[in-house]
Amino acid sequence: MRISTIALANLKRRKGKALFLTAGIAIGIGTAVALLSLSSSIREEIGSQLDRFGANIVVVPQSNNLALDYGGVAVSSVSFDVKQLKNQDAVDLHDIPYGNRLSVVSPKLLGAVKVEDTEALLAGVNFDDELNLKRWWQITGRRPAAEDEILVGYEVARVLGLIEPLSHAEMTSHGSHGSHGSNQFKISRERLQIAGREHRVTGALAATSGPEDRMIFAMLAHVQQLLQKTDQLSLIEVSALCKDCPVEDIVHQISDRLPHAKVSAIQQSVRAREHTIERLTRFSAVVSIVVLGIGALMIFTTMMGAVVERTKEIGVLRAIGFRKAHIIRGLMIEVSVISAAGGLTGWGAGMLAGWFALPYFAETEISFEIEPLLAVGAIAAGLVIGIVSSFYPIIRASRLDPSEAVRYV
Repeated sequence: MRISTIALANLKRRKGKALFLTAGIAIGIGTAVALLSLSSSIREEIGSQLDRFGANIVVVPQSNNLALDYGGVAVSSVSFDVKQLKNQDAVDLHDIPYGNRLSVVSPKLLGAVKVEDTEALLAGVNFDDELNLKRWWQITGRRPAAEDEILVGYEVARVLGLIEPLSHAEMTSHGSHGSHGSNQFKISRERLQIAGREHRVTGALAATSGPEDRMIFAMLAHVQQLLQKTDQLSLIEVSALCKDCPVEDIVHQISDRLPHAKVSAIQQSVRAREHTIERLTRFSAVVSIVVLGIGALMIFTTMMGAVVERTKEIGVLRAIGFRKAHIIRGLMIEVSVISAAGGLTGWGAGMLAGWFALPYFAETEISFEIEPLLAVGAIAAGLVIGIVSSFYPIIRASRLDPSEAVRYV
């Protein structure tokens, strides 16, 4: 009688235990597959969200600086051969090979202006792009919609007396009781003189603890006209999606497209994204290892019990002439069939669980891809876990003395 026939017959006779072991491997493999497939999809979403959260590339005019100092004492510096950014440069950025990776391109013109009795920094922006880039902004009021309308930073609004705190009754009615103090205000003045022209204050930013607090924002074309810098830009902020390409490649392509500009990657943003993705990957890997370890321990315990239970059977086989290699081969066939079935079942269950669970972990619509290599890996992992976990019990079974069978005959 062939060893494989005996092994398959044993599996049929012990369907309950075979299914139990298969389920144990399937649960371990399925959990790992679900975590890996989910983490892959979630990594894509987190990467895209982080890429969209603020600029990670800044484009400024190219210039050369000459420091003036004597004896280590800096006097001043002189900039020469200063280039100029134009409106068309912001449009040309989309023509680079990785143009489809540019999520937001936000051009800006900055200039100091006279605001009533003080100086302030005025920024001309395209509000659609700027608000997509600065998603953390909280606006009291509304965004500007006309040329003479402005959005004021918190510190500027406070110094110029454009805002005042909400009363307790107003906070209660607005549902803002207990919120941060810098958000508890209302616009008290709607008119402001900037560079001798009257503007309407439509909104004020809540405190950001950044440069925006000390700035006034208006439409780009209006600021260009106000500062008499038609078609000029001070800088261009870019939010690039870098999931499948290094940000350095995008920087080089922008530099080639705009040779008169200096292009820099904001390393803090890029590194923060990389570290976040790396931590998520590590977490998924650790949880998968723990679950697979528990599954391996369960298989080891079950196989040890099976060896004790099958002492009579193994002893009889040894008594009628079966060698140790035959016993090992037969048990290995059983374990391999169970492990392969558990790995395949675990892969299917894990992919299904990941597909159902994805909407609860992702805010945006992201794709869930079926990877054939993951199925091969799941079956291979199931075989490795099953065989390694059963190795000692199988060796122990093969070493049983044939005389043990006499006690059961």
